[in-house]
Amino acid sequence: MSKKYDSTPEMLPLGQLWQKIRPENPARTFFWVGVALVLLLVESGTTVATPWVFSRMVAALSEHQALLAIPVWLIAQYTVIRVVAGISTPLREMLIAPLEADLQRRVALVGLEHLHAMSVRFHLDRQTGALTRTLDRGSDAVGTLLSLVLFNVLPNTIELAMTLFVILRVFDWRYVAIVVAGIGVYAAVSYVFTRMRMTARRARNTANSQAQYQLVDSMLNFETVRSFANSHQEILRYDRSRQALKNAEIRLKRLVGFSQMARSLLIACATTALLGLAAHDIVLHRIGVAQFVLIGSYLRGLYSSVGALNYVSAGWRNARVDLENYLELLGTHSEIIEAPEPAHLPVRLADGGAARITFDHVSFSYDPARQILHDISLEIPAGTSLAIVGHTGSGKSTMGRLLTRAYDPTSGAIRIDGHDLRDVALEDLQRVIGTVPQDTVLFNTGIGENIAYGDPAAPEKAVHLAAQKAQIHDFISGLPEKYETVVGERGLKLSGGEKQRVAIARVLLKDPRILLLDEATSALDTWTEAAIQQELQELAQSRTTVIVAHRLSTVQEADQIVVLDAGRIVERGTHLELLRKNGYYARMWSVQAGETVMRA
Repeated sequence: MSKKYDSTPEMLPLGQLWQKIRPENPARTFFWVGVALVLLLVESGTTVATPWVFSRMVAALSEHQALLAIPVWLIAQYTVIRVVAGISTPLREMLIAPLEADLQRRVALVGLEHLHAMSVRFHLDRQTGALTRTLDRGSDAVGTLLSLVLFNVLPNTIELAMTLFVILRVFDWRYVAIVVAGIGVYAAVSYVFTRMRMTARRARNTANSQAQYQLVDSMLNFETVRSFANSHQEILRYDRSRQALKNAEIRLKRLVGFSQMARSLLIACATTALLGLAAHDIVLHRIGVAQFVLIGSYLRGLYSSVGALNYVSAGWRNARVDLENYLELLGTHSEIIEAPEPAHLPVRLADGGAARITFDHVSFSYDPARQILHDISLEIPAGTSLAIVGHTGSGKSTMGRLLTRAYDPTSGAIRIDGHDLRDVALEDLQRVIGTVPQDTVLFNTGIGENIAYGDPAAPEKAVHLAAQKAQIHDFISGLPEKYETVVGERGLKLSGGEKQRVAIARVLLKDPRILLLDEATSALDTWTEAAIQQELQELAQSRTTVIVAHRLSTVQEADQIVVLDAGRIVERGTHLELLRKNGYYARMWSVQAGETVMRA
């Protein structure tokens, strides 16, 4: 069921995206969108009607009768139109705001769900900061496109059509010809600049993502930066990325400035031509002052609509760039995919007991040029422990990653209770294995919440019980905030031993059938290691346990030990059996113990 990693993904079709983000109650959503569209039509109508009523007021006040009677009715009409226009716009925005925000929320959730479904290889090949920016921009782009289409394109197109119709009815074809010619040239110039801006925006986005990555990477590794006194180097690296971003921003802003100047010049030329024609017609008594006021008002409205449509075009293209990146992210396929009809396993020790694990002629390579594991076969009976030892680079950690299906074997199969991992539901596989890694990473929340992560539905009493079994309850109880104590970024406020005890408590709460100890004590001092080792042995009781270790002192009690060298099993047996062989394992033991190992 493995699929080759796709480094050049295709974009996810918009139809598939809609299926992922469609609202829970489409009828209700479409109803409120319809109401908003009605308000939009009202708004467009009032925009076109306002200059017309105003010009009639000017005409009425220009007549001799106006000196005797104020055109109250026209003033009332104008007031009503302005009030309706003032109410319809904010009311429309109030109606659509919850729908737009909910749509953006769904887009962001779909993106995060996709990222969590991707393989380890995908995340190792990506920059976390760039991924988060793609996610943010994608959700913003969907909201922007919705707003542009429904509440910019439609109203401005309607206003443009209605205004041209009124001009044609009140004036003649000469006015319409000037307006249409001006709009045509305006649109052509805008199109050229918009395409240039689209390219510049892509470059700006790339530079922005790189700068974000540099910042996040530097902050995540601030302890390393400090220990090597390399803060100046980090600042220089970040400055280089910000310089690239600055240059991209400047180019984009210049294009925006030139575009605005060109459009302003075109509007000025068209306005001069139209008002000149209107003034000429007034002199010839073809139109009156009221019509001059009307054409001036409509001219401002026309180019306001055209300018808005140009903004829509630019906004559309900018949002499209962001949406393309988001859709490419969603179109990336994980190399780890779930079977169409996956097998389901009992995930808790209390439900299914310990599990049986089988490695059946397993070979693996990260790339074809370098084979990591060669024909690994072994059986781990339910409830027993297996230790995997070997020098750095021998492939022992890779076996742990294959067991959790971070990767799939190049050939062969790994089975749990007879089920090929590729046929098991991914969520079941993630739940059936509990891992205590070498470096436990904690969330920057309360210590109790970090323990509860093993089973978010567990009651507080169960969390405290797990902490007691992990020998950390007394420590937590002595803290001022107790279980609410925030552990800091990645848990850095805690010592290595305290973090490992939190990891043990978390796994105890999870109650998995399989326990994976991946160099769980290698980063600890001797005294802390001895204390943690005892707790790990209690944690492993009745569970099938896989121990990946470099320190042989931590695996003496394992039911079986396999020794890896260059990806091959070179020895296997118990601790005493391997010492008697006086081979690879015995030499490692001798080196680590600092003394010659005598044959038992």
